[in-house]
Amino acid sequence: MINFQYIKYGVFIAMIAILFGGSLGLSFGCCEDDVKGALKAKADAVAMAKYEGKQDKMDKVVGKAWVYLKRAHLHSQTMGVIAIALSLLIAWLNFHPKIQVGVSLLSGFGSLGYGVFWLGAAALAPGMGSTHDAKEAVGLIAQASGGSFFVACIMVFAALYYRIFIQMDRSSEASS
Repeated sequence: MINFQYIKYGVFIAMIAILFGGSLGLSFGCCEDDVKGALKAKADAVAMAKYEGKQDKMDKVVGKAWVYLKRAHLHSQTMGVIAIALSLLIAWLNFHPKIQVGVSLLSGFGSLGYGVFWLGAAALAPGMGSTHDAKEAVGLIAQASGGSFFVACIMVFAALYYRIFIQMDRSSEASS
């Protein structure tokens, strides 16, 4: 039986990430033209200042911003599911509560933050005239969330390695 006491907040944050990604996906289904229109309107508002009036430059940035929105949708949902799996696995292995809390919170915040990063880059790019500049503007979010998610993955990997290769070997030796 899994005790949710130490992983409940991280799992909750991961569920928010999944709902966030799902909401983006639903908005694409019902309002794709409106979403794309909003991105185009942001680019149109700065057409001369940021794009020198060049439609092809605007179309390229707006198109890439749309791709970033889809990345926000996919990353939030996928990483949210993985965060829940990591949390459940570390709780099932019954590691120290601090490890359970750490894995759960790091992976939960990572899954939500990384989707927010892509959403922020998508929202900023048309008005900034550059996808690179937009990603740089919110890059700290990507670094913090991606890093925390990665650390959680490493923690689970290390815990599994310890449990499978070290602890099991010691118990096999002791029973021999």
